[in-house]
Amino acid sequence: MAAYANLTEAERERLEMLIEEAGEIITIATKVLRHGYDNHHPDDPATITNRHHLEREVLDLQTVYTRMIGEGDVSRDSLMVDLNAEWKRKLFWTRHQEGSPQ
Repeated sequence: MAAYANLTEAERERLEMLIEEAGEIITIATKVLRHGYDNHHPDDPATITNRHHLEREVLDLQTVYTRMIGEGDVSRDSLMVDLNAEWKRKLFWTRHQEGSPQ
């Protein structure tokens, strides 16, 4: 697969890591939707909340993405993006966020 896509094994592995982290975010976000941010697994002796799990997974995704920037897999230009402007752009598709047009 890596040869066909003209990727090195390291590039492929970083993409796999990114995909895995994105999937883990989907999983914990779904748990938050079902059970809430402050709920936790009943068998979890450390009582780590869904909120904490979500924060951890987003950090893991950010870590992989930052490494991909450093390795040149994606453009460094993304570091210069105005996140507030990006959020405002996304508000067009929302209904319940402050500043939403709907």
